[in-house]
Amino acid sequence: MEAYFDREMNAVVPWRDLRAMARALPCVQEKFTSYHAYGGSSVAETLGAKFSAAEELSAATLDSMVFLNRDGKFEARSLPVEAQFAPAFGVCVGDMDGDGKEDVFLSQNFFATLPEEWRQDAGRALWLRGDGKGGLKAVSGQESGVAVYGEQRGCALADYDGDGRVDLVVTQNGNATKLFHNVGAKPGLRVRLKGGPGNPTGVGAQMRLIYGERKGPAREIHAGSGYWSQDGAVEVLGTPQAPTQLWVRWAGGRTTTNSVPAGAREIEVDVEGKMGVLRQ
Repeated sequence: MEAYFDREMNAVVPWRDLRAMARALPCVQEKFTSYHAYGGSSVAETLGAKFSAAEELSAATLDSMVFLNRDGKFEARSLPVEAQFAPAFGVCVGDMDGDGKEDVFLSQNFFATLPEEWRQDAGRALWLRGDGKGGLKAVSGQESGVAVYGEQRGCALADYDGDGRVDLVVTQNGNATKLFHNVGAKPGLRVRLKGGPGNPTGVGAQMRLIYGERKGPAREIHAGSGYWSQDGAVEVLGTPQAPTQLWVRWAGGRTTTNSVPAGAREIEVDVEGKMGVLRQ
């Protein structure tokens, strides 16, 4: 039973209306013969003798959050306020602007609410720019060029035109799928993995670029990235400066490290560590 504290009644009262409560707890329908009587009752009065056996749980926050892994312990951080205006349905991680720092995209909104609730439609899709230290800042639609006002669902990232910039696709419930062509980012390095028979795209592998003594963010190849969605298997890694090496940890635990040729725009690496330049 969802409940909240009503200041006028000075009591914890049910959130759902009588019809919804009666479907879940038939005993409630037997106890109350009118909406008026039900509307003036607390949770304790609604449950009656069953109240003493009920367990109370509470939520400290309802924020959409990110959990940062800090040496094996997760640190919870609320996302910026712009991410709280509407629920998020899809999540993607990629380098939107090519600065070598991972960004987060959220598809938003949910219309199929219960009769007593309002439609959650205050979002228009949102990019969050990462600072490389776990911080995220909302990017306005005017800057990102992304504005989707419908009930957004799946989302995925892929460099569909091969220009070294990550592009975005967003689906909608009952409306057109949106494809956003990235034209403003600094082009990065396209990396294609060959995982061998049974796993040709290297699903489960992690990779990161190395710039001299500094390591870039890790990226994983995954099969399925959200609601009916899957990111492209060819990753685009940001190159704020010329990378010197590519490190890969394959799904079986094997690691390979390859020098990145100067000026390479797309490379391919197989599970044995053999690398080829596909585009210079």
